[in-house]
Amino acid sequence: MAVALRQRSTMAPHMSSAGVDMALRQESLQLPARGASVAAARRLVRNRVPHWGFDEDVCGAAELVMSELFTNALVHTASDQILCVLRAQERRSLYVEVADQGGGPLGPMPREAGVEDESGRGLALVRALTEAWGDRPGAAGGRVVWAQLGALAR
Repeated sequence: MAVALRQRSTMAPHMSSAGVDMALRQESLQLPARGASVAAARRLVRNRVPHWGFDEDVCGAAELVMSELFTNALVHTASDQILCVLRAQERRSLYVEVADQGGGPLGPMPREAGVEDESGRGLALVRALTEAWGDRPGAAGGRVVWAQLGALAR
């Protein structure tokens, strides 16, 4: 089964704190809300993050965060499409965002998974791997769940 996708890449100039133009690297990918799309979301990270100068540890953490956030949007909302966004600023901060179309709870709610539970650890992983994470209302409804990973680039 083929996965339909729409991908967009941008490099927009912005000003750093020193007043120097830096490249804002951003990649977005809209995917169907299906289990097979989780792998495509992970590939987005794997194909971009190393090229932006981040090391393997950051790439691996971002890949896992993208997977967890995408899976939560898939399982807990009534979305037909899920938008994945990667953004790197000044090669020190990497942002992962997943936007759903809504139809689920008001926002992500971390929970404590028991030893025998097969799910419920995703947001605990996100919390452990990131400097910060949260959610906000989406521009066209739904929610955007985001995470910030910080690292020094190679």
